Amino acid sequence: MNTNFIQVLWVEDDPDNIQFYPIEASRYGLELVPFSCWEEAEKALVSDFKRWSAIILDAKCKYKKGDHDNAQRFLVHALSSITKICAEQKRVIPWFVLSGGSEEELNDLIIDNREEWDGDWKEKKFYSKATDRDKLFHSIPYKAKLSPEMQIRLIYYPDVFKAITRSGLDREVAIYVEELLLPIHARNYSGKEYNNMMTNVRKCIELIFTSMAENGILPNKKKDGNYVLHDILGGDKKGAINTTWCSLILSGKDVKVGSKILVKSTNILPNVLKDSFQRLKEISAAYEHIVNKHADEEQKKNSRQTSEFLDSIGNPPYLLQSMALELCNIILWYANYLEDNDDEEINALNWEVIQ
Repeated sequence: MNTNFIQVLWVEDDPDNIQFYPIEASRYGLELVPFSCWEEAEKALVSDFKRWSAIILDAKCKYKKGDHDNAQRFLVHALSSITKICAEQKRVIPWFVLSGGSEEELNDLIIDNREEWDGDWKEKKFYSKATDRDKLFHSIPYKAKLSPEMQIRLIYYPDVFKAITRSGLDREVAIYVEELLLPIHARNYSGKEYNNMMTNVRKCIELIFTSMAENGILPNKKKDGNYVLHDILGGDKKGAINTTWCSLILSGKDVKVGSKILVKSTNILPNVLKDSFQRLKEISAAYEHIVNKHADEEQKKNSRQTSEFLDSIGNPPYLLQSMALELCNIILWYANYLEDNDDEEINALNWEVIQ
């Protein structure tokens, strides 16, 4: 899924159209995701409802996989299902018919509620494949009912989600960031409920560090394979990343155990971000230990300060909101840094593991 494009659920079974129409639609910021019959499309609509911002139906298509193309059977079932599913989910997804058929064949099958979002299209009730594709693709971005999640990705923070894609970060980063940013704009979250998402910040930081290791910015592996990221930066937990050590390396500070230096490094962070990684990690980890049932008593005891502070001022969302926005700055910086520093071996010259 291209998270920077409007997601369109598309029912079409012509292989040529499936090959070429998405290329045309992409020029308008649309990603057409094809399904060959309504039965398959309906499953995708129900299971991932928040993803879809518009639906395109080829009238002469199949209701079930083994069926023959039949406009009447297909459209009656598809339009009825869309209406029912949208009512259950309490959000309207605009649908459009794109067909090679004639008005005589199709007009009586296309229900009039399309005029709620497409009433300015007066020529006919559907779009002709031969002559109207560009008009439809141009129209959808203005008529698509974007879910709140897609508004976060496409309207409020498109640069952040493009940066996540550009830098090749794990797709989970986009999900965690979306979850952090959505409550800033959707007011139906309590402060306590929102603050319980603070663990997302730590998860994002760890995934960014993992990506940095894969790009040579943090220790990952020597040519002879003697060590890997989790061994050098694992601290006391095998398989866990020591985010404190990662933060030190990025800011050009020595990693030490006692007086012994383990890693020497050169600062690559701009001053404004020099303490960001460690600060976000410490605050999010502190809060997480309070809500984490598996944290030991010492962790809970040492971490109570953040939770008690938020409780004392009524659990407002502002601390986590500021952390989420600071995380956005980190992601934008990282994507730009990688574009200018894409050689893994050269990146690795900024640190040295001391044997």
